[in-house]
Amino acid sequence: MALNKNIFGIYHPAHKLALLVSDSILLALAFSTASQLRLKSSAELLSLEFFGIGLIVVFSLFVGGAYTSTRINRRPKLPLNTLFVVIASTVPSLLFIYALGPDHFTALFGRGVFPVAMSLFGVFAVSSRYVLNYLFHEPRDAKSVLLLGPNKLSTSLMHSLKASGIDYSFNHQTEICDQRSDIGGLGAVVILPEHSPTENEQRILLKYRLKGLPIYSLSDFCESMLFLVPVQEINNDWFIKAQGFTMLHSNIALRIKRMLDVFLALILLSLSLPVTLITAALVKISSPGPILFSQTRVGMNGVSFKIFKFRTMQENAESEGAVWAKQNDTRITAIGHFLRKSRIDELPQCWNILLGDMSLIGPRPERPEFTSNLAVDIPYYDLRHVVKPGLTGWAQVCYPYGASTEDSLKKLQFDLYYIKNYSLMLDLNILLRTVFVTVRRQGR
Repeated sequence: MALNKNIFGIYHPAHKLALLVSDSILLALAFSTASQLRLKSSAELLSLEFFGIGLIVVFSLFVGGAYTSTRINRRPKLPLNTLFVVIASTVPSLLFIYALGPDHFTALFGRGVFPVAMSLFGVFAVSSRYVLNYLFHEPRDAKSVLLLGPNKLSTSLMHSLKASGIDYSFNHQTEICDQRSDIGGLGAVVILPEHSPTENEQRILLKYRLKGLPIYSLSDFCESMLFLVPVQEINNDWFIKAQGFTMLHSNIALRIKRMLDVFLALILLSLSLPVTLITAALVKISSPGPILFSQTRVGMNGVSFKIFKFRTMQENAESEGAVWAKQNDTRITAIGHFLRKSRIDELPQCWNILLGDMSLIGPRPERPEFTSNLAVDIPYYDLRHVVKPGLTGWAQVCYPYGASTEDSLKKLQFDLYYIKNYSLMLDLNILLRTVFVTVRRQGR
């Protein structure tokens, strides 16, 4: 069986067919479920009306790229683009409904069946893609990545590449000496920061690109493959010229983000009230000391604020000064281990969100005792303070908990990716991944 190959992996042609079949089945299931919930009756799935809606939804998914190989397996992101395409497909679907007239849709779309069904299908479509992507994904075939330029990658970045789970094979050259027509075995060309291609190299690279070979700058390669910004491999010139960072100058985006922060923080506080009361009681009876713990953290523009958490350590745990938390820390109480793993200890930070010190999503706020040293040891570390810190963030869902300068460097790279590529879809991605981390108790 022929396979479609690219640098992201290998895909069976049956993958797309499986997606189409699963979408058809799940759309029928969504409308059947919605009809039972709203009308206590079965949906008319063999009707012309349902067939028309199905064609509109599938066509919208096709146009939105939900069946193309370049969009099928974009790990580590969840296929959330599908959800937004489904939401967008409701517009032509409603036009189709009104064009035929309401008499044709009484059984299928009365009493809120349509919005419930489309909401369910959006969740089903994302979930099925997540499963099918896993089932059909195979390791990519052995293709090398050509590093063009005088510098080699830093040890830290090499570790990040290996930790990504993709087995890259790197071939380093200071210049391209041949203009071979065969590019078999070559997966991509990455131009290193200090290299300026000569005219001859430009001609060769142009020929490669016209043959379909991806050519990246190092930063673009890391953003596309690792979803991070390689801070050790860039300079001030990169920050000046790089696209993105729209959240830093878009007042509309920041206002929408703030409104969503307040709305979701209020919902989270309301839904978690029983858990909050039980947790408070357990903290109080499990060890002496206050229920809540406050600590100074560095916020937006370097302004300090008090962060609130449920106490998870023994009272006076830092009587000898601030130290990093570590694995199997003896200062953590018995209930504290569970609260940290489940991230329940961070629920009081919803008040920090309402006060405006924090956002729901952003870089995690660090202690001033640590940031002063980290800013000296890590290039561009202070850039994480240009936005509000968050209750959760891209670094938290992409990188395991760590407490060292090296860990802070790696987390900064994910934080800068978030700041550079901020969007509502990325925020939704982070929220869903945070739920998965919490359910699996992968907190620190």
